[in-house]
Amino acid sequence: MSFTKQNREWLLLSLILAGMAALRLFAYGDLRLSVATNDTASYIESSRAPITHKTLTGSRLFTTNLLFKLMTDETCLPPPFSAPALGTEIYRSRQSCFETIVVIQNVFSIIAWSLLALVLAKRAAGFYSKLLAVTLIPLFGFTPSIADWDSILGSESLTFSLFAIVLAVLMEICFQSVTNEISPQAYFLPLSAIAVFVFWIFTRDVNIYVLVVLLGMAVPLFIFQNLRKQKHLFLAVVVLSVFSIIGLKSAVFSERWKTPLSNVFNDLILPHPAREEFMRSLGMPDPNSPAYEEWFNEKATGAYGRFLLSHPGYAASTLEANLASLFVDNSQPYFLEEKSNARALLVQIGGLLHPTTHLVLFLDAILLINLLVSAFNKNGQTMFIRAWLGLWLFVSASATLFISCFADSIGVARHTLLSVEMFRLMFWIFLIFTIDPGFTKAADKLPAGQPS
Repeated sequence: MSFTKQNREWLLLSLILAGMAALRLFAYGDLRLSVATNDTASYIESSRAPITHKTLTGSRLFTTNLLFKLMTDETCLPPPFSAPALGTEIYRSRQSCFETIVVIQNVFSIIAWSLLALVLAKRAAGFYSKLLAVTLIPLFGFTPSIADWDSILGSESLTFSLFAIVLAVLMEICFQSVTNEISPQAYFLPLSAIAVFVFWIFTRDVNIYVLVVLLGMAVPLFIFQNLRKQKHLFLAVVVLSVFSIIGLKSAVFSERWKTPLSNVFNDLILPHPAREEFMRSLGMPDPNSPAYEEWFNEKATGAYGRFLLSHPGYAASTLEANLASLFVDNSQPYFLEEKSNARALLVQIGGLLHPTTHLVLFLDAILLINLLVSAFNKNGQTMFIRAWLGLWLFVSASATLFISCFADSIGVARHTLLSVEMFRLMFWIFLIFTIDPGFTKAADKLPAGQPS
């Protein structure tokens, strides 16, 4: 059997991707090595509770609760943790109770970033664009800026990996739906999207806003008749809408918001007389009075929201002042690095793929504008999908960055980590979109289905 040119290209791309996965598998030493943070004990404690409807309003979310519940038992005690703020970083070590968790995190990460690379390569038209997809995207996920989090007992590893799968599945759904491809995965993909999104939004509270943005951008597309005919997509949107409501309600009715909002009030509101006076105008009692706790539990979130809306200058200046510091680092602080030539090389590569300047945000904006203008001018299916995905990524990253930046006054860099990495990742995706030969073709016109 002779290979066609396309088969030879895909064989080469598959070998490259397999090599990337092998590098990730062996470059970081024993996959069973892990390190705990000061939050790890709360994940263990939260996972011990029975899984009921109250699980959604506990101190930790469903996905991490499920992982720790299934992979540990009652005999597992919280391990010694690393505290970078106190200068007590440690090396990774084997901790028998948590070895399965970190192995799962590492293997799942390899699968997730490989899947995203494959989907992006599949949807690129030119061979060199495909080549970039199977090299840049895995390296983005396999360099220490992302890969180190797979050894940390927290929620970051699952957040990154599940997001990579969310993006891959959504990208494939978009291309199949708008181009009306007949695929045996037509029903499997929306079901996969539902499952992945559900696990992802119940990993960190802020993730729910990415889904809210997606639904807000997806619902208007059903004015097109050809999309309304795809009932499986409509059903997926309905189901995800229900879960988005559940996710928002779980965040509101849980007590997870109290500690970070207390930090905000104690550090950013109460020490400033003008800000405290604004809160008093909204009914806030004396912070030293017994009535303050009751007011805080019932009214503080709404009052803080009104404060931000009423003081756009404060919000803008605070975000601008903090923006550079949020991008200034691209490495985890929780464990000391084991020295090796492979790791040293990956650190150098990671420094290029995860830039430490917030200017990447503005480069993203320029590339996104180019995508949007091209989609408007050429009216092609490929143009439309790439522009729509790009807009969703940019709006989602911006929204979560803003929310995470103002949701706490402590650990802001870690809370905004997903948003920062989204901005870094979308630069490479936008770049591949832009240089791909398929981007310059306008022959693939949008389907004829008109709004009705």
